[in-house]
Amino acid sequence: MFALGIHYLTGYATATDSSDYGCVEWPPHPARVFMAMVAALHEGCTSAPDSAERAALLWIEALPPPAISASQADPRTVVEQFVPVNDSLPSTGKSAELRKRLPGAVGVARNRQPRSFPKVHLQDPYVFLIWPEADASSHVDVLVRLCAKVTRIGHSSSLVQMWVADNPPSPNYLPRATGNLNLRVTSTGFLDRLESCFNNDVIEGYFDLSAQIATAKGKSKKLLQANLEKRFGGTVPLRQYPSASLNCAYVCNVTPETPDPFPGPFDPNLLILTKLDGRALGLEATARLTTALRGKILKDCIGTKDREHAPEWLTGHTADGKPATDSPHIALLPLAFVGHEHADGHLLGMAIAFPRSVSPRERGQALAQLLYKQGVPTPIKLTLGALGVWTLDREERSSRPLALRADTWCRPSDTWATVTPVVLDRRIKSKTPQARFAEITASIAESCEHVGLPAPVEVDIDKNAFLRGSPRSRPDKSGFPLLVPDRQQIHVWLRFPSVVEGPVLLGAGRYRGYGFFKPVPSDRHREVAL
Repeated sequence: MFALGIHYLTGYATATDSSDYGCVEWPPHPARVFMAMVAALHEGCTSAPDSAERAALLWIEALPPPAISASQADPRTVVEQFVPVNDSLPSTGKSAELRKRLPGAVGVARNRQPRSFPKVHLQDPYVFLIWPEADASSHVDVLVRLCAKVTRIGHSSSLVQMWVADNPPSPNYLPRATGNLNLRVTSTGFLDRLESCFNNDVIEGYFDLSAQIATAKGKSKKLLQANLEKRFGGTVPLRQYPSASLNCAYVCNVTPETPDPFPGPFDPNLLILTKLDGRALGLEATARLTTALRGKILKDCIGTKDREHAPEWLTGHTADGKPATDSPHIALLPLAFVGHEHADGHLLGMAIAFPRSVSPRERGQALAQLLYKQGVPTPIKLTLGALGVWTLDREERSSRPLALRADTWCRPSDTWATVTPVVLDRRIKSKTPQARFAEITASIAESCEHVGLPAPVEVDIDKNAFLRGSPRSRPDKSGFPLLVPDRQQIHVWLRFPSVVEGPVLLGAGRYRGYGFFKPVPSDRHREVAL
């Protein structure tokens, strides 16, 4: 067992909820606590940070989400205040005078902006993050030293004392897929991402070079200026606001014996891509978009020469080019406005679903060339022929539309309905309507068992959608084009015998955006037949 103890010294916690700037974050998210430890690691460093402390943080970031012991809290009234914006340029270095002459630098007048500082009064000022299965014996001495450096978590007024706890109390917040409280957590690579956002080496390099230019003359000065232009393109490098985009569902005041939902083959932590630019498209364009995105992934991340060495979970094929049938691979999903009173089915973005067996580090390494160019986050451009060009980027907003939230599509439920029609795994041979209905529903049940889900206890099918905003399953003027020419595709509503965690993907088109389900209330069978 490994645990971290936190004492809020003033009896108050001040931290803004990343999804609602007018609300307070409580309990403290594990990712926020980790960021406070990273800040302590680099605080006052004039050279590289302590290697042992950094190794301990690398160990913590790879741990599963912790259980949390935290009391209830009473929110205080939020008062809007007007304060200068934070400095985005460093205040130390070799060229303080140069910094003062740059916009946004220290010493320059800055406009006041409205800010609020949500705060809660704690019924108990002690909080504990608990990893029941972790063994910290090789890092404990280093973590004791690092925790002693942490002075705040959240706002600068949120003063804390932090330590490695030997006997923490029983937790009352537990990570559970059935939870309705989403907390930001860490994953492998989070420390590297935070350090990259801080951008310290690049910023210091810029100002060091600028200081040399200020004192140089003649040819030497021109060479330095050319170097500055080549490296930085005439712009001042800035720090990026750090964000933690990985969330974990928690439940409060439950026992550890509370059963988890049935896990599907795909991880509910989707990689969400939001649409930045391009023509407005509906769900009918699903096949065109998923084909373009898959082609972009293969081109950027694998190329033409290394496909035989690429992982099967990424390509969907074995080294000899045959389809990989033993295990799932990435699935590409259309994220649309459906299931609402005013839904029209327009697409807000796309998502990539990963097999559960693939670690976050493997995912990041495999998709690095898609998401970054020379270490800089880069939008993804998809060429769609007559439909023009779509531009996508990783969704990292703290407040985002429902369609761009993973829990909209993955939250545990026993009842699901199709966003895009299921492409049946086999041809239907029956002739009469009753026999065809029985054969199709039996095929749907087989598809569930084929992907590792339980057989449904209820199944309904229709050419019309069960969700408002989704087009008809047939390729007419307002329907879905056929994905596989000789296979029937159909909208499906089903109920499982137990709660299932999404994403739920069924049928022959499940990796290409078809057969994509959304959790729905069990008491609402059909919302609309379009």
